[in-house]
Amino acid sequence: MKKEMSARQLALDCLMQLEAPNTAIAPVMDQAVQRSDLSPADRGLLNELVYGVIRWRKQLDWTLWHFIDHRFRLDRRIRNLLRLGAYQLLHLDKIPPHAAIYEAVELAKPKRRTVRFINAVLRAVQREAARLQYPSLESHPERHIAFTLSYPLWLVKRWIAQHGVSWTLEFCRASNQIAGLSIRVNTLKTDRDALIQSLTDDGVSVKDSQIAPEGLLLVDSPPLESLPAYGDGWFYVQDESAMLATHLLRPQPGEKIVDLCAAPGGKTTHIAQLMGDTGQIIAVDVSQDKVQRIAENCQRLGITNVQTCIADAADAALGFVADADGVLIDVPCSGLGTLRRHPDICWKKTPEQIDALAQLQLCILQNAARKIKPGTVLVYSTCSTEAEENQKVVHRFLENHPYFIVENAGDFLPFVPTHAITPEGFLQTFPHQHGVDGVFAARLKAKEL
Repeated sequence: MKKEMSARQLALDCLMQLEAPNTAIAPVMDQAVQRSDLSPADRGLLNELVYGVIRWRKQLDWTLWHFIDHRFRLDRRIRNLLRLGAYQLLHLDKIPPHAAIYEAVELAKPKRRTVRFINAVLRAVQREAARLQYPSLESHPERHIAFTLSYPLWLVKRWIAQHGVSWTLEFCRASNQIAGLSIRVNTLKTDRDALIQSLTDDGVSVKDSQIAPEGLLLVDSPPLESLPAYGDGWFYVQDESAMLATHLLRPQPGEKIVDLCAAPGGKTTHIAQLMGDTGQIIAVDVSQDKVQRIAENCQRLGITNVQTCIADAADAALGFVADADGVLIDVPCSGLGTLRRHPDICWKKTPEQIDALAQLQLCILQNAARKIKPGTVLVYSTCSTEAEENQKVVHRFLENHPYFIVENAGDFLPFVPTHAITPEGFLQTFPHQHGVDGVFAARLKAKEL
């Protein structure tokens, strides 16, 4: 039975859940919507509040810090109530300040001391926040960017050290923009023109992708599940940049392709499209739940040439790779290229986790390479912007596997901007340079003996 809860009550509940280390924003939001009975307008407010507070958390905390007596230790609920109120005061012009403060106070009841405290802090934010001075960009660039654009200080320092202040500013600004909705035309069932016509008839504004051949951008779309074209399997929701690794693999009809780390199946089903649903694709992931999601997406899209397999790509034998024509390894990664969609990621990563991920990525890459026959193509890809997970993993791999060569990504992706191809021949996109999620991909080929 669905509970009657306001959008702000649900938002506070979501924010509390997202304090846990192993939670992600998308499933938490999905569960909140499923257990409630919100109107479309209130669902939009819920989405705005949760994503907004998570995205601007560092800035909100910096602002609130100026108006809180630091003798008091805030519990999680009070901290998130203050963030929720401050976000509305600082970022949502359409919500009157008195309404934002009133709703926060209502959520604090019946504890009188809490009510008085939250009311006082938020009224001080309303009166005084505009007068606060951020650290100077010239003298304290790391702190300026961290507080004004709301990023962990360690990440800002890392990006400035690697790319400089100007790059970091542009990247952080772009990563704070809410990503548009992009889809991939399922060419096994329809074509671009027919899908555009169907979506247009249903009131959706559609634009062509500038970077992905099968990509379309949707504007002002209703819930996708309500569209007939979705139920008919005419498209798959996927960022434009996520479509590029599959094109870099360039699978051919009739081949055998292995997709390691394949869930939820976006790249698997794209491979099937490019192969005309012929040949054989083995889609591998670590659990029954993950491979079930692949199977469900294949069924909706009308794909029949995919066989799923439960295995840990880091230590399984992977004997089925031995006769593959191509292998796609879209490894587990930090996901820091997807901050436009998943702003919670940056609060849950540490330098140590990135180092551990890089080691896991290398392990998976090497495990697959041991079985590959000469002439086989291997595409290594991430949705990360970090060199430790990208170029450095490939370089470490090539040092130990000199019989693999790098094939220039630009030769296989003529439709991407030339500045998305690095001097080494890798694909690397960034949101501020290419308007898409940050991804990396390298095409490696085992030399013929």
